[in-house]
Amino acid sequence: MKEHLNIPSPVSEISTNWTREHGVKIFLKRDDLIHPIISGNKWRKLSGILANQDSSNYESITTFGGAYSNHLLAVAAVCSILKIKCKAIVRGEPPKELNPVLKMCKMYGMNLEFISRYKYSNIKRKVGVFERSLFIPEGGACIDGTVGCSEILKEDNLSNIDQIFVPCGTGTTLAGMANYLDSKSIKTLLNGIQVLKGEGYIANEIIDQYGILGVNVYDQFHLGGYAKTNGKLIAFIQDFMKQTGVVLDPIYNGKMMFAIKKLLEKGRIERGQNILAIHTGGMTGWFGKFNNITV
Repeated sequence: MKEHLNIPSPVSEISTNWTREHGVKIFLKRDDLIHPIISGNKWRKLSGILANQDSSNYESITTFGGAYSNHLLAVAAVCSILKIKCKAIVRGEPPKELNPVLKMCKMYGMNLEFISRYKYSNIKRKVGVFERSLFIPEGGACIDGTVGCSEILKEDNLSNIDQIFVPCGTGTTLAGMANYLDSKSIKTLLNGIQVLKGEGYIANEIIDQYGILGVNVYDQFHLGGYAKTNGKLIAFIQDFMKQTGVVLDPIYNGKMMFAIKKLLEKGRIERGQNILAIHTGGMTGWFGKFNNITV
C-alpha cells in the first residue's frame, strides 16, 4: 500500500483575514492529501486495523456504514489495491438509484447488502475474522483504529504548537492522538470538535470505549447534527477556499475550522498561539450537498 500513499502528510500554514486579525498561526496537517479516496483518518484507522490482523487468516473484508459513508469508499479502494474481495452492510433500504458514493464503491468492486435500520442497529459491529472474512466496524471505530491514528502526530514536530484541533464523529481519531501525546508526555492541549448532536457524547465515548481522560471536546459546533449544514457554514467554507485554496468538507473539517474561528472571536484561543489543525479528508461529504448551494 505504501507506494499508493502520501505519508507523512504535509503541513502548511494557512493565512486568512481572521487569523491575521486575531494574531494566530494555523498550521494545517493535510491528511486529506494521503490519497484521493483513502484519505485522512479513514486510512489512519484502517492502517491500524490491517496491521494487527494476519492477512493469511481472511479472504475478504466486510464492513458497515451509511449510504454516504467515506469509510465504505475507503475500504472499497483499499481492497481494490490489495486485490481482495469486499462487502458493505449498508444501513437502510435499497435505493431506486445508487448515490455517487455507493456507485464508486461498486466501481471498485464492493458488494453492497442493504438492511433495515432496525436490523442494522442490532448487529454487533466489532473487528475480527469470521468465516474467513475480516469484519471491520463502522467508521473503523475500535482500539486497533486508535493505534493507526496515533501515527498522525508522530510525523511532525509539536514543540512550537500550543493547541491541536481535530473533528470528531466517533472519537477514535481523537483517542489515538491522545494516546500518542500521553506516551510522549507531551502536554499540548488536544481539542476535539464534535460534529454530531449530543451534549458530552464524544467526551463520554472516549472515556467509556478507550479510557481517555484530559481531552477537551467542544460539542456546540455541530450546526444541527451529523451531516447538517446551514448557510453560515457554507458561506464560511466558500470564503475559506477563496482565501487559502484549501477545500474543506461540510461534514467534518468545515465545522472544525468554523469552530476555531468562533473560538478566536470569543477569546478562547489567545493571541500569538500556534494552532495545529488536522484535515481528516472526506471530500465526498459534498456529494448530495451541491444542489443546496448558491455560488
